[in-house]
Amino acid sequence: MSTITKQILSGAKWTALSTIIITVIQIVQFAILGNLLTKEQFGVVGMITTVVIFTQILLDMGFSAAIIQKEKVSDEQLSTLYWLNIIVGILLFIGLFFASPLIAGFYNQPELIPLIKVLGIMFLIAPIGQQFQYLLQKDLNFNLLSRIEVATNLASFISLLVMIFLIQELYAYVISQVILNSLKGILYFAVYSKKWKPSFVFNLSSIRELMSFGVFQLMSRLVNRVGANIDYILIGRFLGAEALGIYSLAYQVVTIPVMKINPIITRVAFPVFSRSQSDNKLLIEGFLNVTKMLALVSLPLLLGLMAISDLFIEVFFGARWLDATPILEILAIVGILRVLMNPNGSIILAKGKANIAFYWDFGVMLLYGITMYFATKYDIYIVAWTYVITSFINFLIGRWLLKKLIDLEMKDYVRTLLKPILITGMMAVFVFIFKTVLYQVEFINIYINIALSVSVGGIIYVLAIYFGYPEIKEWKPVRKILNKTTRGRL
Repeated sequence: MSTITKQILSGAKWTALSTIIITVIQIVQFAILGNLLTKEQFGVVGMITTVVIFTQILLDMGFSAAIIQKEKVSDEQLSTLYWLNIIVGILLFIGLFFASPLIAGFYNQPELIPLIKVLGIMFLIAPIGQQFQYLLQKDLNFNLLSRIEVATNLASFISLLVMIFLIQELYAYVISQVILNSLKGILYFAVYSKKWKPSFVFNLSSIRELMSFGVFQLMSRLVNRVGANIDYILIGRFLGAEALGIYSLAYQVVTIPVMKINPIITRVAFPVFSRSQSDNKLLIEGFLNVTKMLALVSLPLLLGLMAISDLFIEVFFGARWLDATPILEILAIVGILRVLMNPNGSIILAKGKANIAFYWDFGVMLLYGITMYFATKYDIYIVAWTYVITSFINFLIGRWLLKKLIDLEMKDYVRTLLKPILITGMMAVFVFIFKTVLYQVEFINIYINIALSVSVGGIIYVLAIYFGYPEIKEWKPVRKILNKTTRGRL
């Protein structure tokens, strides 16, 4: 096994461990907020989350992917990008301070004004270490990245637990986000500055090539996030904070585990795919194995969640949130499609096609925006089903693009997914029937029901995987992803 493969294996293990810990932390944090906040307050959290997402993309400016994708980046280029990142952070702080009344006015939520101003503080601190995060990723130093992410998420969670009983809940949440992102910046700087520190140079002409790639990546990520969050934006604007609160809870339950689990593989895949960008056969093999691993991990979570959605909501958030159950079940379909689309970006960027990613995301944003606008004329259920339909269209476009970029055949893709879908589908159907039967047993309450249903579902799935994928016994799928992707290139 090559040195680089050993690094990736180590990185994948650390990323997996940290992801599990962070996911547990966020789910617990989410459950606490769900029990303490009103539906309207939860909607305000959704609005704040949207602001955080877009401002963090602006802070990145697309240079993270540019630094990772380009094989060699000079000291002058890195230093210029570092100081540019600091400047952008200051501008974002100022921009949020003065734009807060406009954002609050858009949502008709005056309480957002001071919250957004407090949120902006993190952009004065986070940029000092943000570039070091990309350099650690470029170096495949995922063990250190994982340790920092676990430590900062734990610190943020503890601060939230303390503050939520001392100050107003929404302020406690915002300050915990400031602590999370600021502490990340400080720690990234502390650990990587021993290896490299920026020089006092600022030469924009030296980063022209990186900016060309980065601008497309920035625009692509912006329109991608607009498309992915247009439901939040329009529900908050036209249906109000309470409707957004219900929708947001269901959405977060679906996306927290999925969006944390996916990077276990895809975060490692991008820098590795970048090293194999000229070999389509190698990329196809790597892509299909990544897709298989994501499906085997994510599909049982999402289909299982659909099977016990009512139990899950009542146990973790209380009966007052049961009206979020049908939304959760619908959005789980969106979650499945997002899992399957997730590796696309690694291939597109590895091929250096940031412009294609931008044009694709722009088209999808228009599709989401137009359809969601009309959907919000009705209710959040229509919005959720609209999201499913548009996500499926987006999924089909992704398959077509991969055919053009790396000549990936649909039959090979379907063959890869067929067994995971059948296994998880049968497991979910059995769990749903089992849960329904337990409802009829008088002495079994919802807590025993969910514990038994999850346990039985887990046992069925593990046995199905054990006999359906004999190679799992030796973790061959993991080795196959890494060895096939790195063979002859690393």
